[in-house]
Amino acid sequence: MRDGFISEDRSNDGAQVSDTQKVRRLVCDGAEKKLKLVTQKRPKWAVDNGPVTPAFATGLSNRILNRRKRLSLTKLVDANVSCPSAGVVSSTKFDKTGRLLLTGGSDGHARIFVREHSDPSYSMLGSFHNMNAPVQKVDFLPSGSNKILMASARGLFQLNIETNVIDRLAMFRTAESWDAGSFVLGERDSRTMVCVLGRQGRVGIADLQSRCKVATLNSNGHVKGAVFSSDGKDLVTVNSQGTINIWDLRMHRCKQQLFSNEVTNAVTVALSRNNDLLAVGTTNGTAAYYTRWQGDTTETSITPFINTSLNTGIDCMHFSHDGKMLLISSSKTKGNCHALNVADV
Repeated sequence: MRDGFISEDRSNDGAQVSDTQKVRRLVCDGAEKKLKLVTQKRPKWAVDNGPVTPAFATGLSNRILNRRKRLSLTKLVDANVSCPSAGVVSSTKFDKTGRLLLTGGSDGHARIFVREHSDPSYSMLGSFHNMNAPVQKVDFLPSGSNKILMASARGLFQLNIETNVIDRLAMFRTAESWDAGSFVLGERDSRTMVCVLGRQGRVGIADLQSRCKVATLNSNGHVKGAVFSSDGKDLVTVNSQGTINIWDLRMHRCKQQLFSNEVTNAVTVALSRNNDLLAVGTTNGTAAYYTRWQGDTTETSITPFINTSLNTGIDCMHFSHDGKMLLISSSKTKGNCHALNVADV
């Protein structure tokens, strides 16, 4: 069927339910999407003198599709129940397989949990102490799950899980100049790259294999977020004014700049896996995402798609593996985690 419609819950004899109605399914463009059963007040359009006309139902379904979409989530057993943190958990990360979970907390510990194939729960695999310094951020290296990168006020540390060897990275040792907790990881030509944000618009790039800093990029304004492209050839940064810089990491220069009057006070940036979508989050809860943002001109003014579903600052943004969903979250308020459908933009 080409026209979307809402099907009604009817009794066995075909009569409409008089007091309440249960939404069973939503059919749109021939595809059926199952929804969670919800009991609601009988809508005004569900009259007793006949069925809903297709034209009216089509308009109704379009209005429902344009509303904010929510995911129905089920709370599971806490993943770190076998060894909970003694302080606030500040960072979490899954490896590529989803079997390993890495956490970092204010108690100075980085903990690794593992999930067996037949067991949905996670068990403790190992714990690493960071000399009583709160762990700001943890992440698995792109090259595999046997090495992790850990950030604290004391700097950046690389940890080998198999050998339990911890190395401090000297290229970002000065805490007064570099924010170790801002690091992001990328991979280019089978080599792991790390980006760390600094003061006065400085952006440091280092090669973790050679343990050498390869470039220091200088940007206008206070750089708040950065992300590598999927091939590791470009780096995207955003400053507090909402200006987006696209850096060529082979030439170590800014090759493109994006700006929009609708985006200010930016704090985070995200790229889809195929680099088609670029998203920016702000301190006022605005999520702006750009399509067809890559161009040959140095400066480009693009009007982004705007979503204001959060009313507090966005701390984290992440695209799904297929680029159809954008997950945004804020740690300022409990429950502020939304999934946006960006497939049709």
